Amino acid sequence: MSALTEEEQALLAKCVAKVGCEEPYQCLLVPYSEFLRSTGLAEEQGQLAWALLCRTTYPWQQHIRLATELKDDDIWISTGDLEIDKCLGGGIRLGSMVEVSGESASGKTQLCIQLAISAQLPEAYGGLDGDVIYISTEGPFPVNRLESMVYPLVHRVCGEDYASAVDPADFMHRIQVAEFENMETMFHAFDYKVPALLSTGNVRLMIVDSIAAHLRFNTSNDNSGQSLSAFYKERSDSLVSMGAKFKRWANEFNCAFVFINQVTDLFTGGNGNGGISARLRPGNSNDSDSSAELSSVADVDSEFATVVASKKAPALGSLWSNIIDTRIMMYQRRGLAPSEFRLALDAQNNAVDQATIEPPSHLLRTRRWIENVFSPWAPNALCEVVLDKSGFQHITNVSI
Repeated sequence: MSALTEEEQALLAKCVAKVGCEEPYQCLLVPYSEFLRSTGLAEEQGQLAWALLCRTTYPWQQHIRLATELKDDDIWISTGDLEIDKCLGGGIRLGSMVEVSGESASGKTQLCIQLAISAQLPEAYGGLDGDVIYISTEGPFPVNRLESMVYPLVHRVCGEDYASAVDPADFMHRIQVAEFENMETMFHAFDYKVPALLSTGNVRLMIVDSIAAHLRFNTSNDNSGQSLSAFYKERSDSLVSMGAKFKRWANEFNCAFVFINQVTDLFTGGNGNGGISARLRPGNSNDSDSSAELSSVADVDSEFATVVASKKAPALGSLWSNIIDTRIMMYQRRGLAPSEFRLALDAQNNAVDQATIEPPSHLLRTRRWIENVFSPWAPNALCEVVLDKSGFQHITNVSI
């Protein structure tokens, strides 16, 4: 009522009294013709009064906002590298569910440790000064790597003055670590332990490393003889229930969830060269297999894609793909891309002294890429990165 003018408030009060209601919304329960007869209002004034009743009963305009306002409200956890953040649309968004998938040794856990450190940094340096929950399902938590990464990463992001006063133990004390050996104990933690930790109000990031470890195969300790089809049905039900919980917690506790996922081989019709036959861009008319789960590599020629991405797809299928908000794929390959092979060969053929033609050393090492496969707030993008003591950072001196 306070948002209305005195005349509007008087009009509503008159309508409530004439109709014989206690609250304005009760006037809307009678037919409009009966409303006009009871109030004695003319058609024009009756329409105005009816509109006021609707507005006060459901203030729909309060729920409508411009997209630019929503974007301004987004809060992100930085990866510690501006170009990687740009590739991901700003970093890891609070209130979102993010999957990080890739082959073994592609750097999935390294990226999550980097995020666990970055989330604890002050807001001025891209962090949120928040706590972290780290659930490990594939062995002990890599505490030594965390400890060794703290100072180099903080030094790179925050500078020498801030990093000189940093104690790695302070970062380790703000990470709640839990390790689970099977699916039952993991789900029990999701039901009881995780909500208790989130309810403290200061957790800004939760990492599950990895979500597929206990869900790809039946790791139960019982010998009930459960069939494979029954296991997968139970797994699907669990994924749906778990996804609903995480989405609710993400909004309720203003927290980001990051899930490391494994990859599986794709047994589909290939193109004969050992590379991928999946689409390179959304809507590619040459994609005969629309169900291919492998990530697309935008803005890169198809020959390069055969080097970057072999026939691999994130595990847990399309059901899980529709639960998460963002999918990040990580790749690593050793050697030159096909386009760089061509440049090297052309240079060699045109050179007088062929012995002087050597590929740059950085093109012969293990090369790594981070791809934003899909996201509601960022387009598909690819960023070449390097992994060092401080974690991942983009490469600026290499043109692909």
